[in-house]
Amino acid sequence: MMTNGKMFAAFVVSCVCSVGAATEIYVSPQGKVDGVGSKRNPFATLEQARDAVRAERKIKPNEAFTVVLQPGTFSLTNSFLLNESDSGQPDQPVVYRAAVPGKTRIYGGILLAKSDFSVCTDDAYLKRMPAEARGQVLVCDLSTKIAGKIPEVPNAFRGVITAPFLFAHGEPKVIARWPNHGAWATFTNATDDGLAPKDPANAHKPRKAHPGAFVFDDARVAQWSVANGVWLHGYWTHDWSDEVIKVAAYDAKTHEFRLAAAHSYGIAAGTWGRKERRFYALNLLEELDAPGEWYLDRSAKKLFFYPGKTDFAGEVVLTTLLAPLIDARNVKHVTFQGLTFAYNHALGLSFRDAVGVVIEQCRVFNIARDGISVSGRENSVRSCRVYNIGATGITINGGDRKNLINANNVAENNLVSKFGQFTRTYAGAFGLYGCGNVLRHNVMSEGPHLAVAYSGNEHVIEFNEIYNVLQETGDAGAFYSGRDWTSQGNKVRYNYFHDIGGGGQGQNEHIMSIYLDDCDCGDTVQGNLFLRAGRAIFMGGGRDNIVVGNLVLDSVVGIHLDSRGMTWPHWNRPDDGWYLEGKAMEMNYKNPPWSTRYPWLAATMDNAPKEPLGNVFKNNLVIDSTSQALSFDKNVRDVFPKLESDNNLVVDSVGTNKKAQLQFTLKGFSGVQGQPEKPLDVKTLAEGAGLRAFKKNATVMQLMPALAEIPVEKIGLSAPSKLAK
Repeated sequence: MMTNGKMFAAFVVSCVCSVGAATEIYVSPQGKVDGVGSKRNPFATLEQARDAVRAERKIKPNEAFTVVLQPGTFSLTNSFLLNESDSGQPDQPVVYRAAVPGKTRIYGGILLAKSDFSVCTDDAYLKRMPAEARGQVLVCDLSTKIAGKIPEVPNAFRGVITAPFLFAHGEPKVIARWPNHGAWATFTNATDDGLAPKDPANAHKPRKAHPGAFVFDDARVAQWSVANGVWLHGYWTHDWSDEVIKVAAYDAKTHEFRLAAAHSYGIAAGTWGRKERRFYALNLLEELDAPGEWYLDRSAKKLFFYPGKTDFAGEVVLTTLLAPLIDARNVKHVTFQGLTFAYNHALGLSFRDAVGVVIEQCRVFNIARDGISVSGRENSVRSCRVYNIGATGITINGGDRKNLINANNVAENNLVSKFGQFTRTYAGAFGLYGCGNVLRHNVMSEGPHLAVAYSGNEHVIEFNEIYNVLQETGDAGAFYSGRDWTSQGNKVRYNYFHDIGGGGQGQNEHIMSIYLDDCDCGDTVQGNLFLRAGRAIFMGGGRDNIVVGNLVLDSVVGIHLDSRGMTWPHWNRPDDGWYLEGKAMEMNYKNPPWSTRYPWLAATMDNAPKEPLGNVFKNNLVIDSTSQALSFDKNVRDVFPKLESDNNLVVDSVGTNKKAQLQFTLKGFSGVQGQPEKPLDVKTLAEGAGLRAFKKNATVMQLMPALAEIPVEKIGLSAPSKLAK
């Protein structure tokens, strides 16, 4: 007697199609529940197709399987789950591909029709709206769309607001706010900085935080109802730490805002950069005054929307799924090809402990948290378009750091933009962690904070183009790694950084292109191009970094090295987050394989460990810095004779920049000056992306022939024609 499972397997075998060496199983959003997985009668759900592959593989374990997703939209109410039983073989993978690339969509939200909305006529709401919005604002009753209660917004959060979130015509819509999108309100007077009193004996320790308060005097505030809930999104102390915090009270006489939750760094408690702090108020029906804004009355389940002219020309989607669109664990040799993943209130694609997974030519957009997250080994993400991402675009993790075994995960030929849209800090285009992973030939742009956060060992980050990042933050780097002696062996080479920082002018002294923060050590920074790039290369007290063959033009500072390890109280304290030696001991750094791979690290504690020793500077060319070409403090200048430095050149093309510091007599650095009436011919390189053509500039090649080794023709996308449609 056949069991139901065996009958199902036999039924599937008789209906799926074999094409060449692969068995094809079809699934369609228009499929029927009783579909059989054939092209004419496809399955209706991804789960049916997955289960069919499982059944088939029991019979044909060494055969390749392809699940063909026909055009249309799969709206998920739960994650599509995969596990080890859904794996393929190295030469016979399981492939999920779009029948027509770009035409199959997997969503984590509900589609709203224009007919679901009507003009708001309820006086109770109208009297709270700005006069100019009345008659323009539409309302949608969500009681038939979302079951149960809609969760309330917490007192404090980072990232996206509690679900749901509204998207229209392919873009996230703006929660009603003041000032309107793109502007900030500012203050300088914190009446309570939200931190316990300073303790000189524990100056290195964070002060305990409590809800703070500040003064803000503007007539607009009188229109807001604190009782109905007002939240403020601010950079409260540092320009690298944002948070949304609810207002507990507002005193109309003193104009004091008292916050309902603590911010860990306090309120206007002191930072490197400008003194004034900034915020905007959000989730205010009283500020629903601009096309593209929306407001949700969570208790009444009413969505208010002030549509722009084109918002209903495309899809209107409300994200509701709170889990990844794809949640795969321990999967091996599975490929996703040509698919579109969008509109989710959590991660987009999550692959944990994966081996040989390939994500290629996919579009991933309008995701509230990370777009793609992959851990494991020998996985690749390639030729994808990833944009409008709430947190990090693509996160790669894998490898064995303690034993220095590479994971060999690769992200290449991806176009990643508009990341960090909800989580505004430390959420870049890429996150790279573990040991031995590769980022190459990607283009990253349009982010409020960093482009790449990385830590670990033996990573290669090469041939990438980075621009228009760090648009609203400070004391931050486009590429960032920090506070770890053991983050060794990473190669950052042949990348092109341009137009970095707010306004794209690259003239903010508080932003960096490559930021090796807080004694980060052991990186190689080689052959990179910097144009209008803030502080191009910044080393915060680290050791054993190799800086060779880089070209810096029209940036604030060319190369920075400081001695914070010698002067800051945080250095190597067991009761502090730095504890550099402690992190090294966790890696057993004085014994193989660490001691043989990084012998200089094994000797650190016996070789003036606080000093920034072991750094190497060779063949670097810095042209027309707007502040100073070299930023080295006195301690650095004192130890500089111990460093390896040779054939570095600082150029002032017109001879008028007194801060060019050509007078530096540091070993291995020299200077060249032009004249106002006869400037050196370098300015053409600053036009557009002209720096790519620097090899054609006779002046540059004459000044620094070693730069000819940079393979500039390889920088950027390696195969633009293969990008997701």
